[in-house]
Amino acid sequence: MLFRSTALGWNDSFERAFEEYRARPDLEPARIVIEFNHLYRVVTRAGEVDATISGRVKHRAGSRGELPAVGDWVALRRQPGHSLASIVAVLPRRSRFSRGSAGTVTDEQVLAANVDVVFVVMGLDGDFNPRRLERYLLLARESGADPVILLTKPDLAPDLAARIEEVSAVAAQVPAHVVSPKHNEGLAHVAAYLRPGTTGALLGSSGVGKTTII
Repeated sequence: MLFRSTALGWNDSFERAFEEYRARPDLEPARIVIEFNHLYRVVTRAGEVDATISGRVKHRAGSRGELPAVGDWVALRRQPGHSLASIVAVLPRRSRFSRGSAGTVTDEQVLAANVDVVFVVMGLDGDFNPRRLERYLLLARESGADPVILLTKPDLAPDLAARIEEVSAVAAQVPAHVVSPKHNEGLAHVAAYLRPGTTGALLGSSGVGKTTII
């Protein structure tokens, strides 16, 4: 899954969630953009900074799923003379993508949080697989984000009309768009969903064109 946001993705709901921390001059809002083994890259209005989790956040987490994840909005503390900032609170999530052992809440791992729209990307070539599309759509719906289908490589489809019809049968009310990112065709459809303050994620198998879309 490739994760991108327009600007910081800050909106009114997170403004309200950060209100309880606003009176503290040592804290500022930030968003996690990269995680590598409990070291986080976060972005603030002033730029990017590396951070770790405070002991309080670790101890309060009742499960792995409550630890900070990519996409989380957090309250951040930066101290003079310290190279790493500290994440002292995680703001409530609007949506979440997670994985874990069936029936085991403590094993849940949140892969991305606060995604507004999920672009489910599938090639119309040999990668075409309606059953896989169904699974991705289920994952998108369960996350709390709005799914959108992007169909790539239309020039390699053996029967474009038939494949679009198959997608329509699976998609139900989910919007679907044919795009050719390699030729910069149809990307206006993608941009239309990414309004200011909106975060998007791309789901799809390797080689379907996710990186080219970005």
